[in-house]
Amino acid sequence: MGEASSVTPLDAATISRAKKQGSVLLYTNADADQMAPIAKAFETKYDGVTLRVLNMNDPQTFQRYATETATGVRTADVVMATDAVHMLNFVSEGNVLDYTDPNLENLPEYAELAPGVVAMSEDPLVAVYNTALLPQDKQPEDLASLAELSKSLKGKVGTTDISNSQSFGAVSSYVTRHGDAGWKTIEALGPNTGVESGNGNLMQKLTQGEYHATYFVAGSVRALIEGQDADKILDYRYLTDGTPLLPRAVAVTEKASSPDAAKLFVNFLLSVEGQEAACEGGFTPYRDGVDCAYGLPAIEAAVGADNILLGGYPKDVVKNKDSIVDRWKQAFGR
Repeated sequence: MGEASSVTPLDAATISRAKKQGSVLLYTNADADQMAPIAKAFETKYDGVTLRVLNMNDPQTFQRYATETATGVRTADVVMATDAVHMLNFVSEGNVLDYTDPNLENLPEYAELAPGVVAMSEDPLVAVYNTALLPQDKQPEDLASLAELSKSLKGKVGTTDISNSQSFGAVSSYVTRHGDAGWKTIEALGPNTGVESGNGNLMQKLTQGEYHATYFVAGSVRALIEGQDADKILDYRYLTDGTPLLPRAVAVTEKASSPDAAKLFVNFLLSVEGQEAACEGGFTPYRDGVDCAYGLPAIEAAVGADNILLGGYPKDVVKNKDSIVDRWKQAFGR
């Protein structure tokens, strides 16, 4: 995974220009609580450079950027997104600055997702159970076993809709790894699974007991469960037949008003210091030298390196999206 390096900084001239620009405007699908530790650490390290964060889903991010650049309005300096298809289209349309951060030499090859696009974290999709309704010794450790159990829990198992970029990423990674066997598991789950628009509704219904089990839940819930009151009710597990890890991509935009400040922010995110701040927000750092209970080594220890669906974007993800979505909808009766 590359040698750890606490500081792989930008050159002094770029840092000086960044400080004169004074702010970074970030569009991201991460919520305010997730971003707060990152913003605090970045602004502390680079006094005078402010991080402004607008939270929105991935389609809104890319649509807003298109609208603002078309009308000449100030737009994002950096975008952070999970949707592989939208991000690759964003690159192909010429909206990303072809910037190579010096941290890349200390990161694994899969960190670079496309020209100018790099993963700031590799976030897992997990299964989460209501322990009052499904005790630990009854909780499936893999998705295939959950599919079998779902036959007796019809309507008591939940997930998010395939239109959610994290759900699509999880499904595409899982079936890419397992092929037809993976699709058989997904199709066995379909008739017995309730579908929610997002993780908020999913977790609320799980906590209230409407669901006994949920799967392909955003890994950020780990920080909300461990050591919190929720851990008396909820328990999460990494899936042993394939825990999808989705790269959360960051890129400096072609129309950035503060391009050097944007580079400074990306450089910070990819440093050990930035990755540790990201860990505080529930993200999953993947580079060596990062102290994080939710980091990649912890997931590898739980399920084994061979059972992690890790890497860059799935091959042919843009070309295959429609067929994956259509097959999923058929399985789930959507």
